[in-house]
Amino acid sequence: MLIFGIFIHVSNALNCFVCDSKEDEHCPETWTRKDILPVECGGPDGVHDARFCIKTIAVYGGAVATKRFCSSRDMDNQCLEVKYPQDEKMYYSCTYTCSYDGCNGTSRLYVSAIFVLFFILIQFFCV
Repeated sequence: MLIFGIFIHVSNALNCFVCDSKEDEHCPETWTRKDILPVECGGPDGVHDARFCIKTIAVYGGAVATKRFCSSRDMDNQCLEVKYPQDEKMYYSCTYTCSYDGCNGTSRLYVSAIFVLFFILIQFFCV
C-alpha cells in the first residue's frame, strides 16, 4: 500500500501556462507546443487563490504580444478597442478567461485570436 502512495500526487491548485511573448519566444499566440507544461499557480511565488487561467493578446510597446498567467479574478472574455494618445490608429486588446488546468494554451482560443489579429491588421492598412 505504501508503494501506491508514493506515486499519487494530490493537488487542488490550478495549473496554467505562464509566459510573455515579449520575453519568451516559446509563448506564441497559437499554442502548439507539447513539451511545455502548465505550472502550478499557487505556492510562495504564485498567485494566492488562483482560480482562473488568462490569455491576453494586445499591443505592448508597438508590437502585438501574448501573455498567459494565473489570476484570482475572472477577467471575462472580451475584446476592446484601445486608442493611444500618441497614435491615431485604433488597436484591439483581447482577454480570455478559463478555469481548468492548462486551458489558456488551447487551440480553442485560437479562432477568436485570429479574428482580433485580422482587425489589428486592418487598422494598420486603413490609416
